[in-house]
Amino acid sequence: MPQQVRMWEVTPQDSLVEIASPGIDLEDRLEDWLESDISMLDPNLLVIGRQVRTDFGGEIDLLCLDSAGDLVVVELKRGQTPREVTTQALDYASWAKELSFARILEIADGYLTHRASSLEAAFATKFRQPLPDILNESHSSLIVAESMDAATERIVRYLSDLHVPINVATVQHFRRNDGREMLAQVFLVEPEVAQVKAQSGARSKRPSMTVGQLIAMAEEKGVGDLYTRFSNNTPGGMSPAALRPGRRSLRVTNLAGSWVSAFFVEVHRSDANRGLNFRLNGIRLMNRFGIPQEQVEALLPDDWDKMDPSDWQQASDEEIDHWVGYQGYFLTGEEVDKFTDGLRAIVGQ
Repeated sequence: MPQQVRMWEVTPQDSLVEIASPGIDLEDRLEDWLESDISMLDPNLLVIGRQVRTDFGGEIDLLCLDSAGDLVVVELKRGQTPREVTTQALDYASWAKELSFARILEIADGYLTHRASSLEAAFATKFRQPLPDILNESHSSLIVAESMDAATERIVRYLSDLHVPINVATVQHFRRNDGREMLAQVFLVEPEVAQVKAQSGARSKRPSMTVGQLIAMAEEKGVGDLYTRFSNNTPGGMSPAALRPGRRSLRVTNLAGSWVSAFFVEVHRSDANRGLNFRLNGIRLMNRFGIPQEQVEALLPDDWDKMDPSDWQQASDEEIDHWVGYQGYFLTGEEVDKFTDGLRAIVGQ
């Protein structure tokens, strides 16, 4: 059944007075409130866009990121029928699902510029951790309504049971006799339950791995010596990024002073026959240290391939315009040493 919240005020005489719920104009007020304080829905959200125009002409009310770097589409019901609002939320989610790192950065920075911030700065301030190297591995939709009818509840519960990441938050408005206003919020499906259901039907995101776990994986892949050699010779002046499943990265500072990944070792893509897999964003290395392309290529094993910018999810538009990227395998310890020793020379060690 649709959920309804009632509230009472406890008077100094220890009696109860019910607080009226006159309703609000969602179009004019609720979106403003959510934008100014999205924690009313979830403290684990950061607003990165409002009225975000999709490629097919619709506009997402609020686009958010959570602390894992996953997108959340927040859509207000705005008097639509259950079928309309649910279809719209799913439609927007299908568009958001395909957004690249660069496109998310463009949307967020365009929105946050008016607040004198950037996505990296806003994310670090909000969540006390750096922006993940990979965004949008997962996504979800949240419909916000002042009231919820039985049909909307039935549809959303059905989709949630099928592991579709969608939920409804009912927000109700109350006004005391003295004119003071209050809001109450109730989720249709408890967020923790909705998250479990969504992850059980999709590829569950594995937590970041420790160095020990990465070494163990490298041993299983037959590249343990190469990975240990690489890890032990990592130069200073390059900061290790957060470790994700089967991966370790080296980061450099960009022109804005923020840390960005420039090099990935992909343990999960490695094997004893081919060696230790790597990907390198040559543009970031060249720009950071002022070195020519030939010097970057001299660090690599002889058997390297050019990498397409589409294989580097977080490439910016500017990087794509001048793209230089590489991929391949370290097959011998000597190749690893050539690369790490060359990096050490570049950063002045």
